Amino acid sequence: MPDSSPTLPPSLWAATAEPAPDCPPLAGSEEAEVAVVGGGFTGLSAALHLAEAGTSVRLLEAAEPGWGASGRNGGQVNPGWKILPSAIRERYGADRGERVIRMAGSTCDLVFDLIERHGIACDAIRPGLVFGANGRRALGVIDDWVRDWSAAGADVERLDRQGSADLLGTETYDAVFLDRRGGNIQPLSYARGLARAAQAAGAHLHGASPAIAVEKQGAGWRVRSRAGEVRARWVLLCTNGYSDALWPGLAQAVVPVMSLVAATKPLSGNLREGILPARNAVTEAKRVIVYYRLDAADRFVIGGRGRLGLADEGSDLAHLERVAVRYFPQLEGAEWEFNWGGLVAMTRRKTPLMMRLAPGVLAGLGFNGRGVAMGTMMGKQLAAAVRGEEVDMPLQALERWPLHAFRQLGVTGRIILGGWLDRLEAGWRGTRS
Repeated sequence: MPDSSPTLPPSLWAATAEPAPDCPPLAGSEEAEVAVVGGGFTGLSAALHLAEAGTSVRLLEAAEPGWGASGRNGGQVNPGWKILPSAIRERYGADRGERVIRMAGSTCDLVFDLIERHGIACDAIRPGLVFGANGRRALGVIDDWVRDWSAAGADVERLDRQGSADLLGTETYDAVFLDRRGGNIQPLSYARGLARAAQAAGAHLHGASPAIAVEKQGAGWRVRSRAGEVRARWVLLCTNGYSDALWPGLAQAVVPVMSLVAATKPLSGNLREGILPARNAVTEAKRVIVYYRLDAADRFVIGGRGRLGLADEGSDLAHLERVAVRYFPQLEGAEWEFNWGGLVAMTRRKTPLMMRLAPGVLAGLGFNGRGVAMGTMMGKQLAAAVRGEEVDMPLQALERWPLHAFRQLGVTGRIILGGWLDRLEAGWRGTRS
């Protein structure tokens, strides 16, 4: 892991989360059927589903559960994948494609079902996710989403400019795509709730235990940490944007991009009035997006890419604050209380990756900004694969990103060019014929 410090970085979520469970460091030699590396949504979900099925599991986390992007994201439970159902079908074929579409369409259901079943206190609400659109291209994108997901049976709707303004309290968009499957959570509280549920089911979770080596040992594997080891038949690598050299080539399967987030103090009176009255989470059908929502205490939370892609967590967030005021002018008087960042993992084909790295070694990562829901589902899929059950997620070989060494030049170029094209296209008003 790039940073093995057990100290959680300051953020709104760290300041307001439910207490962390006790996850003592690994010490000595232990055995389990499955060793999980990474304590984010994917690793915790895998540990939970394995333990519930009676499989012995030990999870190693370099810091504490939720330390990475799982505890730092915007808290939006986003449905589906980055690509359309029609593109999923084209890539995987008709039969497999339909299974993948059903799985991708049920990711939010899984999150909210786990929250309800395990009594996870994480400020969960489900008013729906909104994609805002300006310009011909973006309007075409949401038209395609409405067409494809309606055909798949999802509860989705396109709202025109006035309907968008009524729903969101801003006249920013020409039209929006409302997907009622989506919602909001306090992500660090959700991660900690998954950790407690996994422990209650019998999983052993070890914090402050960075995995430093995965070694073949007889018919199984040995995962070594600084003060101990786990001998296991299976190893699941669930490190996403924080993947390092633990397994050769795994870090090259994704491109990590810094997503920055800022939050105001709780809004009241004139500041709160008219902002997201239905409390929807909002993202955008653009190349370079912002995403925003209200938290349970009526703080306005807005996030977006770091200006240079992998900018550090202390980067200037004034550009996000300016966007917030442009969308909601009443925020001109708001006080900004928190700012933080975390790494989103992007894949070359914009699809998540479940990979067989060796006999008994699987990895699941690369959620392209939909990690709350799809990360949780990936953990369930990995657990099913370990148990020899049929899985919906295609299992493939390691897929590296070409020219990975130059990834940050590519990210920076995409942000600069994409932002320019978004601004140019937003100057056109109307609907696609």
